[in-house]
Amino acid sequence: MIATRNLLKPIAKVSDHPVGAACRIWAAAAWRLLRANPVVSGTVGAALLLLLFLVARKQTEDRPSHSGYYPVKRSDFLISIVEGGTIKAVHEETVRSQLEGVARIISIVPEGTFVKKGDLLVELDSSDLRERIGSQEVVYQNAHFAALQSKEYLSIQKSVADSNIREAELKLEFAGTDLQKYKEGDWPQLKKNSETKIRITKMELGRTQDRLNWTQQLHKKGYASRSELEVDSLAVEKAEIGVEQSQEELRLLEKFDYPKKVRQLEAALEQFEKELGRIKQRSAAQVAQAEADLQAKTTGLELQETRLNQQKAQLEFTKIHAPEAGLVVYASSSNPGSGVLIEEGASIRQKQDIIKLPDITQMMVEVRVHESHVQKIRPGLTAYVTIDSLPDEQFKGSIRKVAVLPDSTSRFFNPNLKVYTTEVVIEDSLPDLKPGISGRAEIIITNLTDVLMVPIQAVTTVNGRQVCFIEQGGSSVPAPVEVGLYNEKYIEIKSGLKEGDQVLLSALSFSDNNNFSESSAAADSERASTGSANQPGVPGNTPHDRKRAHGNQTNAELPQTVIASTNHSPIISKFVAPTSEASSSHDRDRKN
Repeated sequence: MIATRNLLKPIAKVSDHPVGAACRIWAAAAWRLLRANPVVSGTVGAALLLLLFLVARKQTEDRPSHSGYYPVKRSDFLISIVEGGTIKAVHEETVRSQLEGVARIISIVPEGTFVKKGDLLVELDSSDLRERIGSQEVVYQNAHFAALQSKEYLSIQKSVADSNIREAELKLEFAGTDLQKYKEGDWPQLKKNSETKIRITKMELGRTQDRLNWTQQLHKKGYASRSELEVDSLAVEKAEIGVEQSQEELRLLEKFDYPKKVRQLEAALEQFEKELGRIKQRSAAQVAQAEADLQAKTTGLELQETRLNQQKAQLEFTKIHAPEAGLVVYASSSNPGSGVLIEEGASIRQKQDIIKLPDITQMMVEVRVHESHVQKIRPGLTAYVTIDSLPDEQFKGSIRKVAVLPDSTSRFFNPNLKVYTTEVVIEDSLPDLKPGISGRAEIIITNLTDVLMVPIQAVTTVNGRQVCFIEQGGSSVPAPVEVGLYNEKYIEIKSGLKEGDQVLLSALSFSDNNNFSESSAAADSERASTGSANQPGVPGNTPHDRKRAHGNQTNAELPQTVIASTNHSPIISKFVAPTSEASSSHDRDRKN
């Protein structure tokens, strides 16, 4: 116990330093623990005390030679942005319900299961859908039968139309033939017969006339009787009447019978022509009506078939299979604020997210970068990711995407806060991690090598110029400086200081309590040869930058982003080794 107390004495000597004070508290706690529990393992106690001793010794060695001053040093200077975020999969497939309406979950694969492509994920209730498919099958069959009937009826109508048209055409053809036959056959024959009859009657008249003349001569001579003369006279009269009748018949045929017959045949021909036209029109209308009926029935059949196929397709949607391999994450787990619980028996609407399948073979961390730093980052920048569950390991990555517009969800709690979602893809191989765990990404902006640097609180503004107060002759004298890049703790000095100068850490409070207009002018004259100049527009020349120098930012002025925090970033610790006094002074100012 005495040896332990002697070991804690050097730690107590650094109580004037903040880290030393913390070590003193730890040492006191360790001392009380050892006194209360003497049986504590000696190895554990010795290791704890040795660690506290080494830290206290290191902090004691790093203290500057002059209280409140910091020696200007040349060192490497890393500019980076550190942001916390959530680990997500780069590629994530969302499984949604494609079933129309609302359906109930019958079975679902347990969350956290790793599935392969094609595995059954969710089965929805299909009882009502199967009933609708059965009813639709009946409607479809009726429509199919009606379409077949319409098709056969159209075929019959076409056949009947062809027969009627052919019959009318034949009648027309026969009427034309009859007309032609009468004109070229019947009429010439009738006329010839009548003319022949006239010629025969005339010949008969001549013969009877000669016989009458001979009989008259014989009667005069007494060789023929009077009766014979009267008979021959009667025969002549009959022959004359026959000639007249034959001539009258020919006249009647030519004047009345022939024109009448021709007109009758021509009228019949014209009537058959019109009848043929009417039959064609009637047949065309009947066929068109049959075709329209067939088209309507066919369209109805196609509509019913489409509905049946759609319902059968909907039946396939009741079983949802994995589109690709991945880890099963319920949509309600990834979005707790949605108010929808994914479980067996839950009702799911169409297009609703059910399961997410993240591909955990490639992960990324999604962070939100404040608007004050978003112009510094771009896709392709190198980043280092630290996962909270694996604090001792770092993974290399790069920026994949920077959002074009600020994140709207972050502005809900603070309308003045504007952050941009940034995706950092992890390029190194990862252990078996699940999406949703917390992590931090350190985005490397640039690395300045071998530059002069001072703590950021050592730079302030006097009479509109950035200055540092350097120790000169036992007093603090303002020295105009030209500053460069900066992070949360340090700022680059391009000109105005040299390595080894002692700069005052509490520059802002010192300048507020003293008037340095004359001394500042004198310092400007002394350092005119150094070519120092003001650089408006860089840190330190506005009240906001003065607040940044002392760490007194408000929530609206100070973004959530932590720039190059050497206390938290293992990457920065490789390049920048801050002194204990600079860190402690800056920490004290932030507490104030």
